[in-house]
Amino acid sequence: MPSRSRRPRIRFLLDEHYPDWLAADLSAAGFDTRSVVGSAQLRGVDDQTVLAFAAAERRIVVTEDVTTYTAAMAAVPQHCGVVFCHHARFPRTRPGLARLRAALEALALDPPAGLGTEPTVWWLEHRPGPGTVG
Repeated sequence: MPSRSRRPRIRFLLDEHYPDWLAADLSAAGFDTRSVVGSAQLRGVDDQTVLAFAAAERRIVVTEDVTTYTAAMAAVPQHCGVVFCHHARFPRTRPGLARLRAALEALALDPPAGLGTEPTVWWLEHRPGPGTVG
């Protein structure tokens, strides 16, 4: 098993439906994170443009938009990864976004092979830790 220092440094780009404060919270916790809504350059642009921007910055897009990002991945095949989050598992409520933050932190600390370096697609799951309710 590779050492933690040899794993890719995961860099996130949160899609437009996630608030900028979530990106700020992740960044404050030491995870390199930007948000579409926090970027004047990205707000309101199509998913292909967002994915191309993420690829240029070696970021992984975090999104709920399976259909549109499937098309974007066909147009931008050389990306660093897309993480899909189901809205029922991670609703856009404070508790849901807290679960999303915890799941993204866990993912960044132990990413699957290829995520962050290759065009990898990953479905995010919430894995409760000790003392938490799933």
